[in-house]
Amino acid sequence: MSKRSIIRKRTVCFFACAALLLVGVLLAWILWPRAAAQTRAQAYRDGLDTYRYDLVFRPEQSTLAVTLTLDYTNRTGDTLQELVLRTWAGAYADEETSPAAIEEVYDACYPNGFSPGGIRLEGVWWNDQVVQASFADAAQTVLHVPVGSLAPGVSGRLLLRCELTVPRCAHRFGTDGAVWQFGNALPILSVWENGAWRTDAYCAVGDPFISDCSNYEVTLVAPAGYVCVASAKPSVKTMADGRMRYTMQGDAMRDFAFALSASWQTAQKSVNGVTVTAHAGDQKAAGRAAGYAAEALKTYARLYGAYAYDQLTVCEVDFPLGGMEYPGLIFIGRDWMAESQADSLELMLAHETAHQWFYALVGSDQVTDAWQDEALCEYAMLRYAREKYGANAYENLRILRVDAPMREKINQTVTPGSPIYYFGSLQTYATVVYGRGAALPLALDEMTGGQMDKLLREYCDAFAFKRASRADFEQFFTDRSGLDITPLMRDYLDTYGY
Repeated sequence: MSKRSIIRKRTVCFFACAALLLVGVLLAWILWPRAAAQTRAQAYRDGLDTYRYDLVFRPEQSTLAVTLTLDYTNRTGDTLQELVLRTWAGAYADEETSPAAIEEVYDACYPNGFSPGGIRLEGVWWNDQVVQASFADAAQTVLHVPVGSLAPGVSGRLLLRCELTVPRCAHRFGTDGAVWQFGNALPILSVWENGAWRTDAYCAVGDPFISDCSNYEVTLVAPAGYVCVASAKPSVKTMADGRMRYTMQGDAMRDFAFALSASWQTAQKSVNGVTVTAHAGDQKAAGRAAGYAAEALKTYARLYGAYAYDQLTVCEVDFPLGGMEYPGLIFIGRDWMAESQADSLELMLAHETAHQWFYALVGSDQVTDAWQDEALCEYAMLRYAREKYGANAYENLRILRVDAPMREKINQTVTPGSPIYYFGSLQTYATVVYGRGAALPLALDEMTGGQMDKLLREYCDAFAFKRASRADFEQFFTDRSGLDITPLMRDYLDTYGY
């Protein structure tokens, strides 16, 4: 072979290798965000319990058959005589206990009068032995399951079968006949805290549910024609009898919610490898929702770190209270999906998407310290508005969403740091916890010289997939900022009247 041929061959090889290297770099650049988003939750799944649900949806009977299998390991550090499960769907059986039946929203949630839902327990087994589980409350939201003497580090298998009746109700759990929403519907373990299981009432104000991260494996059988959206991306197969079988897997999630409908239109976006999907009554509404959620997710991933999951779904439901967040899933009330409500929808989705960081990623006590996710989400929403629309829009929105609530006269003796059961109305709760609560992170941003976003990113890293208490929050921001923030927190969270 001639010297010229050798040089030509080497040149061709060099450029071929360079091209392959360039393709590899481009592929890595394109795929890396998706891998990071998946890895954040997947890396934490080891060491978590896994819920396995087999579900059968029967819309003609307005029921959901549930079989739960949970291989539970006692990580509490204490010997347990019982497990406590939260069965929040039970509260919908009676007007006295339903969170949707308070006077303030009764007509909106029950436009055709009260409709009972609830739970019917069929059987509970522990390590293949039938046990006599019992409800501790009239609402049937606290289920005690005896397990003998379960020492720390020891495992066992819980099997539970029940049937949920879905009420005609516009709420987290309910249906209007077109859309069926299952938020806080599936039985899950309570939280073990300070030597006892939490048994907080499922009240009407705020988000009265607290849970730790677990893994979820869910199968759902539904009639043909129904589309299922959920906290994790469903894969679907048609069964021999024509019904649809959905399979879903979610890692390191605090809850698992889903909804079904035969009448949605769908739109989809992709952000940093995360699939953002919206389902609504018409295509344009779905497109708006997907676009706003994608923009918010992109902003928060840059500010507060990678999104934890590989998909985020928004779906239109019959819900008069605006929006409701779950890991990987956002419910939006139908009235806010109209084109005339586009501005409100954008801000609502900015707030609800922020919950994927401040609730889904970093948990807190939503009963005693609701400000710890709601106020941070309002702050994040304001940051989103400043990023997208500039300083003037941000200042106007701050006046409306924070300054005005700070000046509003509140008749109830409540502060942003009050437990949710102190609040007598949803309106007061929104004014105090969302509006006045958001003044705290804004004040912290000013106090730290504009470092709040950086500190929140570090907070998300430090408490990822854990629950941070108020004391944790206070200590973390004091340590990282080098400033004593205790007086400021007391002023903004615990002082009545401004």
